[in-house]
Amino acid sequence: MSSRPLRSRSDFHASPPASFALTALFALLALIIGSLATAAFPRAPAEPAFRVLVYSGATHASQGAVRAGVDAVRRLGVQNGFGVEATDDPGVFDDVRLTRFHAVVFTTAPAPGDGNDLDAGGRAALQKYIRAGGGWVGLHDASAGTRDWEWYEGLVGATLDRGTPVQTGRIKVLDHAHPSTVTLPDLWERTEEWYNWRTNPASSVHTLAQIRVRDGIAGLDEGADHPWSWCQNYDGGRSWFTAGGHAPSAFQEEGFLAHLLGGIEWAAGAKPGDCTATQADAFQRTPLATGGLTDPVDVAVSPDRRVFVAQRTGELKVVDQRTMQVSTALDLTYTPETAARSDGLTGLALDPDFAANSWLYLLRSDTTGRRLVLSRYTADGDTVDPASEKRLLTLPGRRPAGGSTGSGGSPPYGSLAFDRDGRLYAASGDITLPLASGAPNDLRGAILRIVPQDDGTYTVPEGNLFEPGTAGTRPEIYAMGMRNPYRVTVDPVSGTLLAAGTGADGTVGHFRITEAGQVGRPYCTGAVAHGAADCAPRVNGAPPDSTGPGSGVAMRGPVYTYDAGSLYRTKFPEYFAGKWLTYDPAGRRFTTLSFQREDQTFADPRLGPVEAGELLSVNGVFENMDWNRPTAAVFGPDGALYVIDAGLGSGTGHDGGEGGEEGEEGDDGAGVFRVDHVGDGRLPGAAVTTDRDNGSAPLTVAFTGAGSGLPGHVPVTYAWDFDGDGGTDSTEANPSYTYRTEGRFTARLTVTGPEGTTAMAGQEITVGNTRPRITVHRPPDGGLFRPGDTVAFTVDVTDEEDEEDRGNPAVDCARITVRSQVGHPGALRPLPGSSGCTGSIVTESGDASPAGPHRITVQYTDRGATDVPELTGSTSFTLRPAFQEAERFTATGGTHDGAVAGSRADASGGRALTEIEDGDWVAFDPVDLGDIRSVTVGATPCGTGGTVEFRAGSPDGPLLGSLPVPGAGAGDGDGDGTVSPTTTLKSAGGGVRLYLVFTNSAWSSEKPDLFAVDWLRFHTAGE
Repeated sequence: MSSRPLRSRSDFHASPPASFALTALFALLALIIGSLATAAFPRAPAEPAFRVLVYSGATHASQGAVRAGVDAVRRLGVQNGFGVEATDDPGVFDDVRLTRFHAVVFTTAPAPGDGNDLDAGGRAALQKYIRAGGGWVGLHDASAGTRDWEWYEGLVGATLDRGTPVQTGRIKVLDHAHPSTVTLPDLWERTEEWYNWRTNPASSVHTLAQIRVRDGIAGLDEGADHPWSWCQNYDGGRSWFTAGGHAPSAFQEEGFLAHLLGGIEWAAGAKPGDCTATQADAFQRTPLATGGLTDPVDVAVSPDRRVFVAQRTGELKVVDQRTMQVSTALDLTYTPETAARSDGLTGLALDPDFAANSWLYLLRSDTTGRRLVLSRYTADGDTVDPASEKRLLTLPGRRPAGGSTGSGGSPPYGSLAFDRDGRLYAASGDITLPLASGAPNDLRGAILRIVPQDDGTYTVPEGNLFEPGTAGTRPEIYAMGMRNPYRVTVDPVSGTLLAAGTGADGTVGHFRITEAGQVGRPYCTGAVAHGAADCAPRVNGAPPDSTGPGSGVAMRGPVYTYDAGSLYRTKFPEYFAGKWLTYDPAGRRFTTLSFQREDQTFADPRLGPVEAGELLSVNGVFENMDWNRPTAAVFGPDGALYVIDAGLGSGTGHDGGEGGEEGEEGDDGAGVFRVDHVGDGRLPGAAVTTDRDNGSAPLTVAFTGAGSGLPGHVPVTYAWDFDGDGGTDSTEANPSYTYRTEGRFTARLTVTGPEGTTAMAGQEITVGNTRPRITVHRPPDGGLFRPGDTVAFTVDVTDEEDEEDRGNPAVDCARITVRSQVGHPGALRPLPGSSGCTGSIVTESGDASPAGPHRITVQYTDRGATDVPELTGSTSFTLRPAFQEAERFTATGGTHDGAVAGSRADASGGRALTEIEDGDWVAFDPVDLGDIRSVTVGATPCGTGGTVEFRAGSPDGPLLGSLPVPGAGAGDGDGDGTVSPTTTLKSAGGGVRLYLVFTNSAWSSEKPDLFAVDWLRFHTAGE
């Protein structure tokens, strides 16, 4: 007999088709017989919708709770039309008996040695049952584990570590779509024995509800991410677990019974529910464009799924997902000086009626770089006519020359967003000194709200902060007081404005603004803005960090609207509806913010009331994806997420990172990506790699589809269109093609999986032009500087066509753009008798320059030719300050997994290296030590003490120097002071990967860490 569980009731009475005549005859006979039967015999009981087995064989649990749980499931079965059988006999677990049930409910764990454990046959039967599609439900003690059955622990999702004393706390309900949590409140007050887990299951299961750890539950491990109930698709079947149900009284609670009923119905397959929504591997990232992008900062998706990308350098790109062609729709032709500053094209929004009018709005610098302009343009396909511009607003007071990021390290971006009523919000970004952020007649430092009109003008809607005609005010202002409101979005359902900004102290705030008001600095730093003046921190409501303060640059993302009617198969699930997606370019991570949906009060006097709109929970998402620097994200009309990754190049306002190959066009790692929710399935991947993408005609290009396909060597097919005519030129995985006509072509690869799902990737090929090559001769990569230094640099440019074929001057230094975070690059001038150019960067003085690595990018754009587009060559190098924050390391590792950049209020940058143990190391790469003679280390002697070794190339490479750090009690005498020993450094030649290795041979795991390291200071001779 098959071990597959019975199907749901909708399939029980399915019958094969019959002829119309027979069907009519049988219907007539059934009507007659049915009438007689109704008069003579009682009605037979209805067949249950599904059947559930309740197993309570283990004896270590509270028998009162077990009996209450069994009785509760029986009552639920009677009330909801499903069958229930209960037993404590493990003999029920065999292939034949289990086929009668759609789900099995465990009230306790089958613990070994209690006399009721499942034997080898019972365990095999349960595994076979789940693998055939069966459902499992676990209550409270079912997570106690078996210690010798890893498969069962995976079925549960987590194993009990220890419980707390019974006490009152609250549950944060995160999923309001799943049948087990759909009726529950946002915060669910409960008196429970709360569980700590051996391993946090959040990364492998879908968390339905979490414990609110800030309620101060005694005995509960710290950590905001503490799952309480979850579900998963496991080994072919379905698993649902709740940590509730410790006491018999729980099974009398209406809310808990609804929770349990929904879990049983989902596990039995009677009700749908997505249990992959928060699992890391349930999302798949598809690259749409990964080449030729320079400092992309914003994105919008049209109704036909074309992706518009704004680059700070002034280009508006368009990615056509049907052809994978990337084109430049508009070029604002900024000068190299403007492009090198913290200005440019910073904001993009499509008109709500874009499908009909093709209008798009840009927030940008004017050509002088001294004013910020809000303009409307009209698109025509994949092009935008510059003459279609309608200028709506002009803001004065852009940053003066030489300002790179503004104080606090905040980015230069502004942004645009429409609400559901067609009102346009404009956030100006960090364009002025903080003192202007409170001026009622200054549009800087404010969020503006206007209504664009068809003729290219605008009106001011009702409800802004100042009535039109109010003396000394600007009626366009909706919210003011924020020093740097660089990202805004609008909840498409509620119409609430959501904003992110950085304070003068570098802390990040998330603001939820429901009406015009004064929010942020100087009014509401560190608090939630609910309305015009409600900015004081709440004591018992939102937690102290509800606005998201902390170092870094958190960005606002979109709020998801779930469309059940959308046919896009990989749209985001309903779980995300109403959640605010945010992202952190510095931390390279995404999070979702959930908000309280309604006011709530609680019985326990310790638990204060909460109001609708307060922050409920912050949760990570896409945690298995590696990002370089996400700077924009929006949901498309298809329900997929579109993300701009600005890469590791040196656009103003961010730190650099690992470099790319010399001559590579665009920023390192920059790209446009689509993120799809694939659940437990996968879409085929498509990737195109070439041995070259430019050169003179005829040009032979070797293509490869390496990286395409599906995991597990699932067969896929390839279709290549090399010349863009829509035909298939090759079906090989790794073909080659010869281009004989000059021009730019988009080679497209389409990969098709066995179920008909497809993926596409494109690669631009330029024939008739060769990308220029750039070499930086000085300064050295990894060179050190001090704030206020003037750093001279020399670059050499080689361009085959410009130099040889077309008789142009060797190099036009005016076509070179230098982009730097650490200061303002000056104009370049030619080197006599050379194809190179020389210039300098005046670095910022004082504390304006962050104490970390900085990528300097040098680009040169050639002249192209008739019918042959110009090409840009690029290279980059790293500069490091002589004063280096220790937590800004490149990598860490060692015997005990390396150091941690931990928060320390007394550290110079708010963080320091912590958890340092014997054999751990950190690396800085690259570092040029050519003129360096010694180094000082700022450390805190808070542990056993030890030695810092400086080594070149590897943790056991040549020893350049070493210095001791004492144990606790040194420094200022109380163990909290700092010491700053110095050591000489041997010469290591040019740029090296510099390792700091921490040692103490007497250290053991029973002893404290060695010490903490705050900073490094490098010295030249004579310092």
